[in-house]
Amino acid sequence: MQPTPVLLPGNMCDARLWTEAVRATFSGAIDADLTQDDSIEAMAERALAATDGQLLAVGFSMGAIVAVEMAVQAPERIVGLVLSGYNATADLPERAAHRPAQQSEVRAGGLERVLVEELKPNYLAAQNRKDNSLLRLLRDMGMDLGANVFVRQSEALRLRGDRRDAIAALHMPVLYICGGEDTLCPPAWHQIWANLTPKSQFKEISGAGHMLPLEAPKAFAATIENWLTINEKEFA
Repeated sequence: MQPTPVLLPGNMCDARLWTEAVRATFSGAIDADLTQDDSIEAMAERALAATDGQLLAVGFSMGAIVAVEMAVQAPERIVGLVLSGYNATADLPERAAHRPAQQSEVRAGGLERVLVEELKPNYLAAQNRKDNSLLRLLRDMGMDLGANVFVRQSEALRLRGDRRDAIAALHMPVLYICGGEDTLCPPAWHQIWANLTPKSQFKEISGAGHMLPLEAPKAFAATIENWLTINEKEFA
């Protein structure tokens, strides 16, 4: 029986993160709900409880952090991991220090300004920073999720633990994939994580930043499809 693919979106992203090109790569994929909890551990528990059997966890950014936590909590159920825009460390001190201020502003009605000016546009490759349709989608996903989700996810990211030891202990195949212009979680980090992980592959995709699934969906999907083919026997 084939594992169920679970798609885990990033901070203030929803199911629109995963384009048709990406969804076509998987059969029977389900979308994880990462909006209800204020800890990475609880998000992972909810994603694991949403379906039975073995899972292929596909995570982007915060979703990748949750995917690794799923493998920590239930290693016997996770047969493979796709981790894009991933950081294995705890929240960086400067980011952790800034999150409470962002949370206060968002609670006071400043969600749109934080989304539009501080977050998503800075995550794009240079060539995509004036792509109005992409910028509008990033803004709309965040606004549709709302202030309460922002605060919960911000707290989960601020308080998360370091998982470098955990990825070094993973027994399943892991694909690390990132945009060549990802300044939030740069390629050099992904190479470090891949070097720590026993059964890993690393792929850098040029012309994309942190929002790789939306900036280069076809290249993103093709890389995953190739990795799935290489590891087909592992997932049977």
